[in-house]
Amino acid sequence: LCVEKTRQYNQQFIKEKRCDVLEANVQALPFPTDSFEMATAFETIYFWPGLEDCFKEVYRVLSHGGYLCIVSESDGEDAESQKYEKIIDGMHNYTLIQIKETLKKAGFKTIDCFHHEVKPWIAVIARK
Repeated sequence: LCVEKTRQYNQQFIKEKRCDVLEANVQALPFPTDSFEMATAFETIYFWPGLEDCFKEVYRVLSHGGYLCIVSESDGEDAESQKYEKIIDGMHNYTLIQIKETLKKAGFKTIDCFHHEVKPWIAVIARK
């Protein structure tokens, strides 16, 4: 559903060959090694099975010096997100420490973490 909505919203850009919308499995991305300068993961890593393997696959498709930007409304410790984790099958909220350590294991060298002052919102920028 999300992919179709995105295609509808971006239909003009797709027609102009400025945008392409694909659906793929993050564990096996259909792109050559060193293909992208940036990858983003907004509100998605909750559902990535085998987080380290997924990060390794994103690392593979990033070019040297490429960035991965992760944004989440959960810091893995807030009660609201933990409640959803219990009722949504396959959902897992990660702490900044867990994300950072897993990114390191996947090969990322430079990792900057940000946490909202009041809310449990986090952002992580990792560089290959």
